[in-house]
Amino acid sequence: MSSLSLTAKAIRRGLLTVAATAVATTSTFSVSAAEEAQVDKVERIEVTGSRIKRTDLEGSSPITTIDAAAIEKTGEMSVADVLRRSNLNTFGSFSESSGSTWQSQSNINLRGAGADRTLVLLNGKRMPGSPTMGGTAVNLNTIPTAAIARIEVLTDGASAVYGSDAVAGVVNIITKKGYEGVEVSATMTNPQQAGGEEWKTHVVGGVNSDKGSMTFSFEHQNRDIIYQRDRWFTSSTNVLAPNYGDTTGVSAYARNFLDMTTFQFSPMDACNNDKMVGGGHVYDYGDGDFICGYDYTSEAANHASRGYTAGYVNADYEISDEITFIGQGLFSRNETFGRFAPAAGWFNVDAGQIDIQNYDENGNYLGTSKNENAGRTYYRFTDVGTRDSTTIDYSTDIQIGLEGSHDDFGWDFTYHYNLAENSNYGSGYVHRPTVEALVKSGDFNFGPEGNNAAVVASISHDVLAQDIMEFQSVNAGINFEAFELPAGTVGFYFGTEFAQYKYTSKVDAESAAGEVIGSSGNGSGGDRDVFAVFGESIIPVTDDLEFNVALRFDDYSDFGNATTPKVALRYNIVDDLVLRASWGQGFRAPALTDLYAADSYSADYATDYHVCELAGTAPVDCPSAQYDVTRTANSELEAETSDFYNMGLIWNLTDDLSAKAEYYHLSVDNVIQFVSLDSLLKEEASVGYGNLSRGEIIRAGDNADGKILEATTPQVNGNGFDTSGIDFNITYTGLETAVGDFGTTFDLTWVLAYNDEEYFDGPVNDQIGRNGLPEYRFTWVIDWSYGDHAASLLTQYIDGQAETIDPETYAQVGKLNSQTTFDASYSYSTSWNGKFGLGVRNITNEDPVLDSNLAYDSALYNLYGRTYTASYTQKF
Repeated sequence: MSSLSLTAKAIRRGLLTVAATAVATTSTFSVSAAEEAQVDKVERIEVTGSRIKRTDLEGSSPITTIDAAAIEKTGEMSVADVLRRSNLNTFGSFSESSGSTWQSQSNINLRGAGADRTLVLLNGKRMPGSPTMGGTAVNLNTIPTAAIARIEVLTDGASAVYGSDAVAGVVNIITKKGYEGVEVSATMTNPQQAGGEEWKTHVVGGVNSDKGSMTFSFEHQNRDIIYQRDRWFTSSTNVLAPNYGDTTGVSAYARNFLDMTTFQFSPMDACNNDKMVGGGHVYDYGDGDFICGYDYTSEAANHASRGYTAGYVNADYEISDEITFIGQGLFSRNETFGRFAPAAGWFNVDAGQIDIQNYDENGNYLGTSKNENAGRTYYRFTDVGTRDSTTIDYSTDIQIGLEGSHDDFGWDFTYHYNLAENSNYGSGYVHRPTVEALVKSGDFNFGPEGNNAAVVASISHDVLAQDIMEFQSVNAGINFEAFELPAGTVGFYFGTEFAQYKYTSKVDAESAAGEVIGSSGNGSGGDRDVFAVFGESIIPVTDDLEFNVALRFDDYSDFGNATTPKVALRYNIVDDLVLRASWGQGFRAPALTDLYAADSYSADYATDYHVCELAGTAPVDCPSAQYDVTRTANSELEAETSDFYNMGLIWNLTDDLSAKAEYYHLSVDNVIQFVSLDSLLKEEASVGYGNLSRGEIIRAGDNADGKILEATTPQVNGNGFDTSGIDFNITYTGLETAVGDFGTTFDLTWVLAYNDEEYFDGPVNDQIGRNGLPEYRFTWVIDWSYGDHAASLLTQYIDGQAETIDPETYAQVGKLNSQTTFDASYSYSTSWNGKFGLGVRNITNEDPVLDSNLAYDSALYNLYGRTYTASYTQKF
């Protein structure tokens, strides 16, 4: 046995207890892995972050492992919900939400660096990004939970090994293989608040022979819709207040008129309608404006309903003693239903076409008159009904390959095909040109009684958006042990990849022309080829010191090429103390949508401090509002570049107590980003109206003091950002008592800094602790087992944040509370290979952390409340 293997064996016992899960569970490896550590024969395995099979479960890069048992303890039914709990998902990530084309999507955002900088693998092979998210991030809702054996999260950069997107880390989802028998399981939940009930059933089975094995799974999951009215904090409040700014859940897109000469808002006579707040309640909108309002929370939903069905199969067959066939297939259908409030938008009217209500500066009613000037009506089309959105996503993923070995030489070849077809069908939208034609002809009724069925039918419009990503790749590589050093064998891996992406995004013609009220987005498309060559080596310098080096070259057909290196080391300081460190460079190519997407339209929130200043409103009290924004792509974008370094200590204090601490630092330059409207406003405050270096703001009357009418926000390469922090884990197992065995795990991520621009090309400040950027979060798990009984108590903590910042000094203002939640689970294993499970998520029924406007960060918090779970699993 080589010295390298002996060294590995000496420290493996400690490493097994240290491989911590940062996902709200104990850090556990499968029983089979633990048993392998006790036998004399050392099997080489492939660990995420390296293509060289090795004898050690932990190498020179930090890896967090979540196994199937750990997933079960969370009580969550989807991969996305499991990973969302992770401390490594530092600032949260996008989850499915109602009413938009993204309502079926969910992703993972390591280190707060962005989901498009986190690479997701399935059994070590790249998963292409979801076409709905522009091909930049993987939709985790396409991956079946029942098929998962474990999830490995690599928390340093890995572009040198895997290529673009691995800037902030890698999530490798590893499925079950070699399964024997059949398992049937059913799970259901009972939330204590309205909406969000779930149920799930799955079957896992497999057969084995002397030549190979086959494992399959099938699962179905359902989750009910949650309406905004189902939660007190997303339902409207104070709706009959005299001042609009004192309400929540009320929209100015109701029945209001903007005079394009005086730029004053006035309520229309059509406000006197039961669908409007108070049947026509009038608010002081500030600056001499008066409006009526619409309560959009009365009909809109927060979370979409979801129905998910997936089948998975993998197989291996030994063709000869030296060649093995490997194949797998994943097929999933994900359907969601969401609801927005009725369509709202503006359209033009001529002078004298509508009746408006007049008020003096004190809000006294002065009577009704015809509009004297041309203007815009900000109108809510309640007659058309709610905007209902159904998405149906199909995903097909097939991998076939061969693996071979002869003595110390090995090779592999894989063909990978993935097709994602995502369709969004929407009803309840409005065709703007038809409305404007009916207004001009006098056939559109602006009165309180609304329009007849014929007019409603003529203006109603159904929308369609379809996104398709077709991905093919060929991967091939060789690995061999080149020569012996005194400390062991030097191993190499050399490989090549060729990948092809074909992306298409289509919308109906009217939406593409910007003619649909209540809809946004546009079509786009493109394709690219990527060719890569790479190499990697593990070098045992001494019995205690090991180096891992990697180099990769990628060539893109549409933007250029990049070379990325990585160097890592692991040093066994003493028998029970290991030091490891890594440094690597990375890059991220612009997504096809970044380069080629057609202009799209959005209603973005921003804060116009200048208008608040004119009105005498303090900056900290200046509210945000929605504005019409056009987003533009940029075919001249360049790739991002990055540096990531990590240093950690792993200490096996005793056989039962271990700890690790990892320091990380990530910097990203040339960041690809939209210049947000808030950024444009901050730049405008410095350079003056009309002098922006990027984008455009159009104010009423082309006047620097006018209201914002619309804006254009472009895609650009910004300067960059950097973040650093510490991951800490301590694990204790093996406390045996008369009432059972106990163990505990504590995982902490502490963000030391998050330095980013305040606005495009603006000052750089440390923004940690601001709203949405908690300084630290931790998970603490206590496990208990006694015979056939087992239970866990899981505590999760998210630090408090500032509510807002002073726009002049950038000092943090206000305080949002921290959040602590508790989950409990219990299981009983029967003598007939059955297993009962009970659990409670969010025992104390905590609401999300709310700001003074009752808003919350949906990436960090959920609104499910206390939820009871029950499951039964039977193995045959």
